[in-house]
Order: sequence, then C-alpha cells, then structure tokens
Amino acid sequence: VNASPYENGWIIKVEMADQGELKSLMDSDKYTKFCEEEDSKH
Repeated sequence: VNASPYENGWIIKVEMADQGELKSLMDSDKYTKFCEEEDSKH
C-alpha cells in the first residue's frame, strides 16, 4: 500500500464509530503548537 501512494495512488474508506470525536480534532495551528510543546518535553 505505501510503496507508491503518489504515483499509483491508493484509497482508504473509514467509517467513524463516534462522529462527536471530530470536535476534538486540531487545526493546523493547534497541531503545530502541540508538536512544539511535545518536542520541548524531550
């Protein structure tokens, strides 16, 4: 599957068990801040 995702492409279908979890997803800015905070711990 991961041998050539850009040239040959691949598709995955996901069914969510709890759509309420979408509310806890981070946007790009929050994720960047999260990564910086985690990195500073190490």
